[in-house]
Amino acid sequence: MRLGGMHLTMSFIANIGKLFSDGCLHHILTASDVCADGTASAMLQGKQYDKRTDRETNFELHLEAIKDVVPYSFLTSLINYARYTPDYLAEMLNLEKVAPEMFKYLMNGGFIFTIDQETGIIRVGRILTSGQQWAYNFQVGAIDFAGHVTIAPVTVNVIATYPAYARLVWEPEDENNHKPIFLECAAYDGIRVKENTTEGTPVLMVLATDEDRGNNGMVSYILLNDFGRFTIQSSNQHGQISTTKLLDREGEDKEFYLTVMARDGGSEPLQDSCSFKVVVEDINDNPPIFGQQIYEETISTDHIAGTPVLRVTATDMDSGSNSEIAFSLQGNSEDMKYFAIDSDTGIITLTSPLQKSMANKRMFDMRARAADEGNPVLWSTADIRIQVVSSDELPPTIISQQPLFPAILENTTENTDVLTLCARSNLADSSLVYFTLLNGNTPDTNSDGTFAIRRQDHSEMCHESTGVTVFVATRNLDFETVQEYALTLQIVNDRNARVEKKILVSILDVNDNAPLLQQFDGAVLENVDSTLITTIQAHDKDVSPQFRQLRYSFDPMASGDVRQKFALKTNGELWTTEPLDREEFKQYKIPIKVTDGVPAHERMTIYWITVQDLNDVAPVFDYLNGIYEVELPENREVGKSTGIKLAINDSDVVNLFEYHIVHGNGEQKFRIDEATGDIIVSKVLDYDHPVLDRNFTLRVRVYDGTNPPAETNVVIAVTNVNDLQPVFEQINYTFTVTENTDCNITFGKVSALDPDLPHTVSQNILYYLSPIELRNFTIDSKTGDLSLKGCLDRESAKRGTMTLYPRANDEGGRGHDADPATVHVIIRDLNDNHPHIHRPENSYARIMENMDPEDVKPIIIKLDDEDGGENGCPCTMEFDPGTPTSWLEKFSLIQIDGLRSTYRLNPIVSLDREEQKVYSLPFVTQDQTGRRGIRLFILEVGDENDSPMSDGKSKIKVYNYQGQFPSMVIGAVYVTDLDDYDLGDKIFEVDATTSSDVANHFQVDLKSGNITMLKGTPAGVHILRVKVYDRFREELAVGQVIITVVDLDLSAVMNSGSLTLANIQSQQMLRKNKITSTETAYERLKEQIGRIHKIPRDNVDIFSMRNVEEGVQIRYNCHNSPYYTAAKLDGLMMKNRLQVSKVLGLDVAMVDINACLYESKSPCGGKSCQHTMRPNLTSPLVVASSTATMVGIDIADEYTCDCGDLEPLPSVCFSGFCYNGGTCIVINNTLKCHCIDSHNYGPRCELMNARFEKSFAWYEPLKVCDNSTFSISFKSNNPSGILLYMGPIVESPWEDYPKDFIYVFLRNWVLVTYIDLGSGTEKVSIPLENNNNRIFVFIIIWNEKGMFFEVTDCGFNATIASGDPCKVSIPYPHISRYPNFLLNVQGPLQIGGLATMPNFASLSASFRWNLIPPKVEPFSGCILDMRHNNFFYDFNATDYAFMPVQPCDAPRTSRVVFGQQSIIIILTSLLCLLVLVLLILCLARRGRKTVSYPDLDKELVKETMGGTDLEAFGEKDVTHFDLKFLQVTPDGNVVEGEDSNLPDVTQDARQCLAVPLAKMPGGLSIGDFIDINIKKVDQHHQDNVDDVRHYNISGDEMSVAASLSSLASGFHSTTGSSKSDIPFDYKNDWGQRFEKIAQIYGRESDQDEDSEYEHPDIPKEKMINLPITATINPTKSFVSFAANETTSCNTLPASLKKKNTTGSPSSSNPSSPLLRGNGDLKRNYSGGSGPMTLKAPLKSIIKSNSTEGGGHNQMPSRECREIVTTTSNSKNSVETWC
Repeated sequence: MRLGGMHLTMSFIANIGKLFSDGCLHHILTASDVCADGTASAMLQGKQYDKRTDRETNFELHLEAIKDVVPYSFLTSLINYARYTPDYLAEMLNLEKVAPEMFKYLMNGGFIFTIDQETGIIRVGRILTSGQQWAYNFQVGAIDFAGHVTIAPVTVNVIATYPAYARLVWEPEDENNHKPIFLECAAYDGIRVKENTTEGTPVLMVLATDEDRGNNGMVSYILLNDFGRFTIQSSNQHGQISTTKLLDREGEDKEFYLTVMARDGGSEPLQDSCSFKVVVEDINDNPPIFGQQIYEETISTDHIAGTPVLRVTATDMDSGSNSEIAFSLQGNSEDMKYFAIDSDTGIITLTSPLQKSMANKRMFDMRARAADEGNPVLWSTADIRIQVVSSDELPPTIISQQPLFPAILENTTENTDVLTLCARSNLADSSLVYFTLLNGNTPDTNSDGTFAIRRQDHSEMCHESTGVTVFVATRNLDFETVQEYALTLQIVNDRNARVEKKILVSILDVNDNAPLLQQFDGAVLENVDSTLITTIQAHDKDVSPQFRQLRYSFDPMASGDVRQKFALKTNGELWTTEPLDREEFKQYKIPIKVTDGVPAHERMTIYWITVQDLNDVAPVFDYLNGIYEVELPENREVGKSTGIKLAINDSDVVNLFEYHIVHGNGEQKFRIDEATGDIIVSKVLDYDHPVLDRNFTLRVRVYDGTNPPAETNVVIAVTNVNDLQPVFEQINYTFTVTENTDCNITFGKVSALDPDLPHTVSQNILYYLSPIELRNFTIDSKTGDLSLKGCLDRESAKRGTMTLYPRANDEGGRGHDADPATVHVIIRDLNDNHPHIHRPENSYARIMENMDPEDVKPIIIKLDDEDGGENGCPCTMEFDPGTPTSWLEKFSLIQIDGLRSTYRLNPIVSLDREEQKVYSLPFVTQDQTGRRGIRLFILEVGDENDSPMSDGKSKIKVYNYQGQFPSMVIGAVYVTDLDDYDLGDKIFEVDATTSSDVANHFQVDLKSGNITMLKGTPAGVHILRVKVYDRFREELAVGQVIITVVDLDLSAVMNSGSLTLANIQSQQMLRKNKITSTETAYERLKEQIGRIHKIPRDNVDIFSMRNVEEGVQIRYNCHNSPYYTAAKLDGLMMKNRLQVSKVLGLDVAMVDINACLYESKSPCGGKSCQHTMRPNLTSPLVVASSTATMVGIDIADEYTCDCGDLEPLPSVCFSGFCYNGGTCIVINNTLKCHCIDSHNYGPRCELMNARFEKSFAWYEPLKVCDNSTFSISFKSNNPSGILLYMGPIVESPWEDYPKDFIYVFLRNWVLVTYIDLGSGTEKVSIPLENNNNRIFVFIIIWNEKGMFFEVTDCGFNATIASGDPCKVSIPYPHISRYPNFLLNVQGPLQIGGLATMPNFASLSASFRWNLIPPKVEPFSGCILDMRHNNFFYDFNATDYAFMPVQPCDAPRTSRVVFGQQSIIIILTSLLCLLVLVLLILCLARRGRKTVSYPDLDKELVKETMGGTDLEAFGEKDVTHFDLKFLQVTPDGNVVEGEDSNLPDVTQDARQCLAVPLAKMPGGLSIGDFIDINIKKVDQHHQDNVDDVRHYNISGDEMSVAASLSSLASGFHSTTGSSKSDIPFDYKNDWGQRFEKIAQIYGRESDQDEDSEYEHPDIPKEKMINLPITATINPTKSFVSFAANETTSCNTLPASLKKKNTTGSPSSSNPSSPLLRGNGDLKRNYSGGSGPMTLKAPLKSIIKSNSTEGGGHNQMPSRECREIVTTTSNSKNSVETWC
């Protein structure tokens, strides 16, 4: 049964063979009361809008009769009158009353059908003959006279009974020959809608009918002018107009002229318009408003009763009955006796005479009430005050008014007089009269100030009276808004006697509104005789009919062709005058004007008339543009297209083709879309059905509905596809292995077949296991062989069996999955376990101390064995032979008779906890086969308070995150007490010796001794002393707690390294080894971290220790201003992991705690993963031991499964937003950065380019992202060089360590990339143009689809054979079912070169890379614009680099090459300079008294000569020397003046003992030494060095030091002191004058060994062995030192011991610079060589401080050298320095 169009709400069917004879149609919806002739009456159900209740309600139109009181001619128009109430409807139809239950049914456009007006039954009116239409569309309507009306469209489809009539019921779309027409447009005019209705309230449903079918007959609607208050929705051929906001009639919403445009769905749509007025109905929402709030009047005592006294007026902004006002008076009964008010006019009349005695004494106070007649009633009041006066005090009298009935035109100009009024004062003593024009609350009462008054003192009209003129004050008269004004004029005399005059001013209409033409685009069919196209419509807002006489005509701009082919009548009818030809013109532009008789009101609009085409050309198949043969896979889904494309040639514009398959589709495998011609799969295809489903030849016909059809053949060949999943040959497999014996063996095989392939060919099956199964098993992806990973343990498996579920996938992993097979692995048992202690639980028991053994309850020990059967119990146990004898004397072990494997453990003596707290008793357990081993039983001795208490000391370190920690317990007070469980006996109290500042920040709990640090405690060291009283033992002790509070900011946490230590907990990290008394693991770890980074341990903050299942997670930072980056911390820790583990005696199980780096552990699985650290601000981590406590930051690891997209940038600047000194600014609420320059720096002042000269730098690694794009731009000086490497920097430290890496380098101008994402190593090569002046851009993209590599414009052109050489795209290797496409790297991103790391051969073997990357030299050139997923890398964001990172355009270092002659000249000059210096010093010191300086604090060392300007790019130092610095006296003063106190430069000689000197190989001359070093400088040149004075500083990160040009920048005068904030230890460190050196070289080198690659990583210090001989000059008090290659200055210990060969001991001074070991001083003299003589004051060499301890610090190892000194009497003294 086929229904009509989708938009229809009712549908019927008919049968030609039977229905037409019955004459009855069946309703499809609901039916009842079957009629005798076989028809069924219908009950229509639906929804309608009820105007009375303003809501949508359900309705049921029952088929009941209606009284025949209404003529049928009215019924058609009644469909649109649902807005009217029953009373209004009755009035319109001249009925006394309309019964709400009455119904009437009607039909519009039914043609051959009729409808019973009383029952609603539709019948066929006449018999059809074949060949007529097969679908009928019309409308039916039902109305009840309660105002409810509904209409519904009806489609009747005719179904043929005989084959002769077999064609589609819904005929194909015809040409778009008809435009939509508003049949009821006139009935819409004046439609009403109530004001204040809610948004979305329906106003009117319009309907335009279109006689075309299909899309051409589908009508949609738009509003041309909605006034912001209306909208229209198209639905079911109708247009529903609704409100979009509340309407206010009292505002501007009185009426609207709407124009609805109806447009059909044709390819060139036709349209019609309908314009009508919508009237806003009033509701009573405004109360009446009085013209005055207070009415004051005077009345004379002789006022005649029954005459008016005054008039009150009120206005109501509503209309109709809602604005009709009734007045009444309110007041006391005495006053009400005298007055009454007219309810209609508001005139108050005197009802009783007044007495003369009331004059000037009586005041009447009343209240007037104005109420409207709306529902509900609204009202307001006004006060009335009437003063009684004598008869000679009458109010003024109006003498005359001209004109009596004023009327003015609406276009009257300002200051035009309207009327003049004369009044007399009625006072004998004063003739003055005062006028006031009272303004009301509505426009018609002059609320807008439309009228005003002016006084007429000398008017000819008013001779003996006073006059006033009313005039137009503002030009806002509008007849269409207000037709009459009601003005109130108040007249008052000098006695305040008042009278009011009501003046009515009529407004006359003028023709002041021009007509407005409505938009319309029409159409007309070609080759049609003269016909009406449309009627042009315009609207004129003028009210008067004489001003709305509109006339239409062609505009003068209309062409002669238009005037010839079209005719326009004065009433707006537009006609064609002759047939039009579309081939001549498709559209005509017709300019039409309209006028209402006023020339200025002429308006013109252009109308476009389209000429429609006729279908007169037969269709022809286009074989050039169509597709008529296809190959179709057998798994093409039903309902999908086959890919056949039928192209048709037909010159007609509108063609509604019908397509049919007329032959070759016997089994209906395909169907054709009748409208589009798409051939679609109708039934499932199967290639394995060889007869019917492999090849199809279909005969297809196309018909345009008018002309002869065309036919053609299409061929569809079905192809075989992989549509069947593989099947395992067996569902269940069972294999057996032996535990702990069958290790790493192949133990079985599974096999699967592909049903899509013959068994005789390769099945191409990929086998795989789940990630969990891969922990213990492996499967060969091609053969299905199952193997073990290591060994299996039967006792760890459930019931001694493990189950696997191997998977199989055909097409080598790209096809279908098989249902998993089940593999049972039975583990054969071995006797590999000795018995264990089953009870007590956890092998633990407790016995209280000091108990008599007889009173102790025996401990029952029960044994058990993990092995079962013959390998298990019964079991025996005994004390291990190695058990200490003292323990055996304390315990006895006896087997219990009758109980297998059960023993009793008893103490023999009373136990003392202070002697031994815990006994780990070793027992030898043995099973019945003789398998034996040791099991420990833990026996704890319970505590009693029986030990004395004494003073104790403890330390607490608190890491306070951003100073935001709340008040919290940070530890407890410690005193020395061997008892452990006596806290309940103690009382704690802060000692009075504790400073008040400390006491204000810390609190101690009286009972527990817990220390609470209060919020806001400042950073620093706080000493807290607490008195502890033991009440049980009556003892008192003091516990001293040193609390160190360290504030950490966000940078300290985010720039942190992390690691996991296995088999230890955080509390154990703070405990010392009781046997060795060594430092805690916490301190040793800090020492090791400091060693790695060559910084003091105090510069290491271990701020978090969290206990986890594997051990303890540790987070730390290193700071030497600023904090080291996480890439450096984690990278160097990974390189030194084994050394750290060895020193700690603990396994460093993980470095860089980040689960995203391990795909098997990633919380995001195989998707993007980002790791974020979230510090807990309210709950810190407290780790405590007995004497130490660490309060750290609890760090939560959070993971998000995305690519780390940046959140929207904030709109407020904050510190750190701009990098590299950039300044943050706000522009349009967006943060911008003002950088040093825009060329080298990025959006946030990232350094966007850097020059690399055989160096490297470390950066943060790329984020783990499943859709990554990485790009790098570079310009190379050489044809080869490393661009980047990111991957492992150590051999695999544990099993699941990430193996991924990416390695990009140049080799002979070929860009090579090695990349491994975990699924196999790939190599990609892209040739580049040999051009070191070009910038190349390299892009790498990797995602789940594959990897893509491109060099934009590599310099080579693409060819047909090889494609584009600049682009390479490769899929992932299919070695597993799900290839990895994430780059998980646990290591830094290395740019330009490689730091020290194992060679690639070792890494490849360790990580099983299938390719070995080659060794390549470092990069030389410029790298620009490196980014990952639009994240810009800042090249300055590195703190681990071989050379400083500088922009590409920074000045380069100049190379100076010396010849042999130059070297000779330099050496000669140096010797001359040295002689001059010695001569000056001798002359300066002659005659001066030798002074000794016992106070070494004045011995300023490391101060030297010269001054330079500030340091910057391309700096130039001052190259002259100020020799006056050398002219010093023995007491350290400059020769020029006594006030010029300079450090004695001769003291620098003593630095020999602390500074490593460059080792000079035997036989090497000074010239050779200089030549070798010049070549080294040439090979490893550095940017921005100064001139020849290029200092090589040993141990620094960079192989060469930075410029020394700013050494004296902090020195202001020789007498004044520097204002530097840096504290200086003059004995051990740089002085103030060398503040810059202290800043530059304040930290050690970051590197530890030489790289095996082209450049050293960061060089280690060179060790020097030089013996020192000192000779004392008695006259000059100088010591001469000679250094040879036997003494090691660098290896001297930190604390030296001096031996006196004569036997008299000398006290050592560890603080002396002479006695210092490897300190900062060594940096000044590295690189020295050969025999050398250093001079220093004698006082600097021989120093004894008797006040300090005379004991010697014994060192574990030392090296001693003899020093010979010569005194004034030429006696030599030999001293040994160690």
